[in-house]
Amino acid sequence: MHVFFSGIGGTGIGPIAQIAYQAGFDVSGSDKRNSNYIQYLKKQGLKNINIGQEKKFIAKIHQKNPIDWFVYSSAIQFENQNSEEIIFCQNNQIKTSKRDLFVNYFINQHQLKMIAIAGTHGKTTLTAMVVYLFKSLNIPLTYILPAKTSFGQMGEYNPKSAYFVYEADEFDRNFLSFKPF
Repeated sequence: MHVFFSGIGGTGIGPIAQIAYQAGFDVSGSDKRNSNYIQYLKKQGLKNINIGQEKKFIAKIHQKNPIDWFVYSSAIQFENQNSEEIIFCQNNQIKTSKRDLFVNYFINQHQLKMIAIAGTHGKTTLTAMVVYLFKSLNIPLTYILPAKTSFGQMGEYNPKSAYFVYEADEFDRNFLSFKPF
């Protein structure tokens, strides 16, 4: 399945794209500006990332390898309601959703038990502590950690994992979309 991630340079979308790529999905994406994180993703193998979010880029990608699912950051709805990428996907009958639907699909497809970290302060720190604990105990784990650490990547898929650790943030009421284990 080819998944296009719009806003791939952000900490909400980038790690999801990273675990999708590690799990064998065909991944492409875009962001409005270049960043160190986009360079990091490219070094991890995600080469098909465009800077700029115009119709011409997504159309070119779709023509070479048809996009099955367009996953976008919730911020796009607030920043650009007339997104050229979203309009292109709607006009070409490409499945379009925010990140939470894709995360739930990924969890169900891989039969993972979600451990969700939510709250108003300390989510990233606690998520990092949980990931560190699992790694220290050598328990296979799939996770999304929206921070750089010395002990892991920002997103990691392990095919032997039974658990998925996720920082379920409050932006756009994202945390309400999940049913943690």
